[in-house]
Amino acid sequence: MRELEDNTMAKKHGLAKVVLGVGAAAVAGKVAFDKFKQTKERFAKEENDSFDDEIRKYNAIGEKKVIEVEDEVFAGCELKAVASKTVLDLGLAVFEKDVYINFSSNASSVTIILPEGVNATCDISRKIAGVKNLVDNVDEEGIHTVYIIGKAVCSNVEVIPVNFYVDEEDEEDSDFVDEDDCLASDDDFDDDVIFDEKDGDVEVEVKVINGKVSDNEQKKPEASETNTDKEEAEETEKEEAADDDTEETETIDIEEV
Repeated sequence: MRELEDNTMAKKHGLAKVVLGVGAAAVAGKVAFDKFKQTKERFAKEENDSFDDEIRKYNAIGEKKVIEVEDEVFAGCELKAVASKTVLDLGLAVFEKDVYINFSSNASSVTIILPEGVNATCDISRKIAGVKNLVDNVDEEGIHTVYIIGKAVCSNVEVIPVNFYVDEEDEEDSDFVDEDDCLASDDDFDDDVIFDEKDGDVEVEVKVINGKVSDNEQKKPEASETNTDKEEAEETEKEEAADDDTEETETIDIEEV
């Protein structure tokens, strides 16, 4: 009886622990969601408030976001990305001086696209993150530099020139051979080479390789010879019969005389 009561109490304690665990998870989930919602609202407010500022603020959390700066002077910006895939496209932006991009990235993928004729320098502290600067810097006067400064945690950061991936696709397409290019046209043939013309006549040489005459063709000449022999024999018999009639006629005439 005592053991039964102990087992019952143990089951109750286990069930209570499960209920407390589920409740704690639900509370933690709600707290995380509320924090996410508050952060998203704060990010949106910061971005909207900086709309008229020279240094804009671009924020992304839990989303895929593409930021394009086209046909306007770019003086720099601040960028924050949390659990997002963010693209800052400056391919059509105008650069009048050296600029700075301050950013932070957490569990995100960040791509910064720069136009041609602009250098890029990265100063990024990273933790379990990858950073690639694929811009070919040029040491020339009048070339402005984009300084990218910030930190990346569990993120992937790429700085690439405009049309970087497009050029790679073009190179792949150049290796493709169109099927029509493999087809021969009428212009690819030279009649003077194929046919040797002499005095307006074309000499064509015909050769029969491995020719074989069928049995029927071999028998035809024999059949024609047999028919010829029969005809000659019949003509001979007719001539002999005519000679016999002539002799009889002459004999009769002599006797009558």
